Formats: sequence, C-alpha cells, structure tokens
Amino acid sequence: MSSLRNYSLLMILSLGLAALVPTAEGAPNGKTTCATLAKPTIPGASVLSIQSQHLPNSTVLASPPLLNSNFTGLDLCGVDLVISHHGANDTVKIQVWMPSTGWNGRFVGTGGSGYAAGFFEYSLAPLVALGYAAASTDAGLSGDPYSPALWALHPNGTVNEDLLLNFASRSVHDMAVAGKAIAAQYYGRKPAHSYWNGCSTGGRQGLVAAQKYPRDFDGIVAGAPAIDWSRYVVAEQWPQVVMKEEGTYISQCVLGYFTDASVAACDSLDGVADGVITDVRPCNFDPFTLVGTRVQCDGGKENVTKEMASVVGKILAGPTGPSIPHAYALNPGAALDSLANTTIVNGTRVGLPFFVNDAWIKYFVKKDPDFDTSTIGYSDFEKIFNQSQQEFGQVIGSCRSDLSGFYSAGGKLIVWHGLADQLIFPGDTVAYHRNVTQALGNSSTVAEFYRTFLAPGVDHCGGGATPGAVPADPLSAVVAWVEDQKAPDVLEARKTKADGTVVTRNLCPFPSVSRYRGTGDKSLASSYTCA
Repeated sequence: MSSLRNYSLLMILSLGLAALVPTAEGAPNGKTTCATLAKPTIPGASVLSIQSQHLPNSTVLASPPLLNSNFTGLDLCGVDLVISHHGANDTVKIQVWMPSTGWNGRFVGTGGSGYAAGFFEYSLAPLVALGYAAASTDAGLSGDPYSPALWALHPNGTVNEDLLLNFASRSVHDMAVAGKAIAAQYYGRKPAHSYWNGCSTGGRQGLVAAQKYPRDFDGIVAGAPAIDWSRYVVAEQWPQVVMKEEGTYISQCVLGYFTDASVAACDSLDGVADGVITDVRPCNFDPFTLVGTRVQCDGGKENVTKEMASVVGKILAGPTGPSIPHAYALNPGAALDSLANTTIVNGTRVGLPFFVNDAWIKYFVKKDPDFDTSTIGYSDFEKIFNQSQQEFGQVIGSCRSDLSGFYSAGGKLIVWHGLADQLIFPGDTVAYHRNVTQALGNSSTVAEFYRTFLAPGVDHCGGGATPGAVPADPLSAVVAWVEDQKAPDVLEARKTKADGTVVTRNLCPFPSVSRYRGTGDKSLASSYTCA
C-alpha cells in the first residue's frame, strides 16, 4: 500500500524542520513587523486567533522523491491563523509564510492531495526560497490525507456538509483572501500578482478557484486535477468491481506485464522507441494477445489466461451506462496495479481497493464506515455512481465549464496531466477542456487564457519512476503568461534517466501532439514539433 501512497500523495512525506526560534525583526515597510500583524477580515468567517513570528535561518530537510533538496537559511515571517465559519462550528488553520527579504511581489496559494487540503511548511518552503509569499490551509479537516474518517460524518451518521464544503472549495477562497491581506500588511503593499500551484487534489482546488472565485488568482497551475470528483472517484473502484464480478484477481506482477506489453505494442507508433506512448488515441492494445504466455514472478512463473485478459480489457474500457458521460478509464501504458491492486489474505488473492475511492464510497455515499466495497458488483456500481453524482456533484464536482468570469478577469490557466496517470483519468481532463471550449464557443478564445498540456509516459503528478518527461516549471510558465503576455506555446519538460541522460521534451497544447522531425537527437526537444 505504501507504494500507492507515494504515487498519489505528492506532499505527504515527513519533513525535518530545524528549531524555529522567534527573534526580533526589522519591518520591510518600516511600520509593521511580523510580530505586530493584525487579524485580517475574511467574509463569512471569524478569525479566532493570529500568531506570527520571525523565523530566521530555518531549514527544511529533503524528503525524496517529493522534496529532493534541502532548504536552508530561510528567513521568513510565519503566520498561523485560526478561523471559524459562521454557523459551521469548524476550526480551520491557515498558514502564511513570507520571505523577510527579497520578496518578489507575488503571492502563491498551495493545495493538497488525497483527503488533505494542504500541507503547510512542506509546500511553503520551496516557494519562500524563490521569493514568493505563500499560504496553505487544512480546511478544518484532520490533516490525514489517507482517510476522511475523523471528519466526514456527524455522530448521527450524516455527512458533515460544512467540512465537505471546506474541502471542496471554501478553504481555497479563505486562504487567498487571508494570505493576500497578511502579505499586504507585512510588506505595506498588495501583491502585484497572485497565483495557484497544485496537483491532484491541489489541481482540483485550482480549477475550483477559476470556476467559483475568478478574481482570487491571476494565474493557476492545475496538475492532474481531481476534477469531476463525485464521479471519477467512484469510477476508480471499477477495476475492483470487474475483478470481483469476473472472479479473477490478478497479481501485481502479471498486471505489470500487461502494462509493459501495452507500451511495447504502441511505443513505436510515433517513430521513436523510447518506452513512451506519445499519443494514446491510435493505440489499440489487445490484452488477449498475451494469453498463453508465461510471466516470471517472485513465486515462479504464472500463466496468462483468457480470464485475465478479459479483466484487463474491461478495466481499460472503463464503465459504461446511460449516465456515464465519457470513458472513466486508464490509458494504455498506465500502471494497472494501483486501482486494480490485489493482495493475499489467508492464502487467497483478493482485491485491495485504492484508499480514495474506498473511503469516498464508505463515508460519503454509503455513510457507513464498515461498508465492504469488495462486495460491489456491476449493478451496484452504477447505483453508487449515480448516487454520488446526485448527492455531491454540485458540492465537489468541480467541473463547471463556464470560465467566462475567469477569462473576463484576465486570468491565465495551465492544466497539465500525465497520459500514464494510474489514478486520475486523463480523459476527464480532456473532456473538461472540450466542455470549456463548448461553453465559450470558440477554441481561439479559450487558447487566450486556458491551455491543457498532456505529458506522454508520465504517471500521477510525475511522482513515480515515470519514463516520460515531466513539466519542469509550469509555475514560471504561468507567471510569464500573466506578467509578460508570453503565452505557453509549449510546456518544457524533462526526465533524467538512470544513466544520467537528460531527456527533454516540449509538451504541446491540446489537441496538438509532439512529432519527431525525422532527424536529430531523439532525446532532445529540438528534434520534435507540435502537430
């Protein structure tokens, strides 16, 4: 299970913080010091407390693979706010970090992953090191990214709608309002520009900001967004449903064999054999071609059966039905052993559902922590899928396609998604892009403020041993778009291979795809063009 968590939770590994000792500090604006900051005004909420202190020479230790470098010598003003929404009986923490010197005039809101809305120091330190003022929030939740058990339900078994609203959207706006107000106090001037940067749950939060609070951020980076939450999260259960109904649970070893075979079948369609499926659309991988082959696994060789191939085929096709708007399915090349994970219990192989969908169905749809998701069959799946959308689509669907308010406000939005994402379906991101285009009625208008970049061969948020090139610095790209009117015609990406070779690519704005020019070094972006 730990390997799945490393893939999906990009901001969770523990960090080491040096002792943070308050000291006296000079005021950047000559008037307000870190210690004298006042409570900001947050509409709809009361600020219960504010604690601020100067934190010089702070250190955040590296936690690979999520934080690959130590951050030392940070000199910052750290602010902790505790707020409560009127009538909600909640307690929300917002943390703001601001560089004591060298502020670049910008504010950045940061997001979370899984069931956590944010991760405080872990996501703030890298931004402060770059000169940004930055903020994070726990949305009043437990802070446990793996489970909503401590906050999802009231004692009477009903959903805690206030905390769900916090998680879905409200906390994003609160953090933006508070963070910018605190920065304006401290520096004596408002941030010149405000940005959002997040992936997974953080990507969904960024899209929510554009949809519901179009003037909170000038630029947004939404990576692998957990968009269409009320439907996609239930769809994550589909591989487990298929294995249950077909009575065939496949080992991780054999699942990996199917994944590798899909890459081998479609890798060279772009004319470059590099272990990456550049364009999944023409890939017609047939799992039945593996029937009868033998796979070397830790316990010996395993035979690939037609039952296994049938299961994989159904998983890759995704669920279908009159209420399912598009294929909620993994792409060829995505690891199957996350959503279709299995384990051995008492000598028998059984399903091991991913924690996000397992918890959502238990706590929110069924409102029963003891519900066994392994009992869900085809007919039950469709009922649960529909119930989730009906009850929670308006709250946490996060897929409103009318972004005219964000466009009118002058906002810029970069969405990126790995085509080999094994947790959140890239097809959802493509469908949303098309819906936005349809809502605004003109693809040229959409391209003026909103661009989607699909990253071939990249897994969820680029957090694993992905063979594809991962976006190098999408935040800088959106900053250049906002401040210099430099639209991102490509998004720079890179990958360092085990032998030290650096592979570069220019990700193309959807619907364009990267094509090899026919000459030149195949590991360099200059040898490719968008077509």
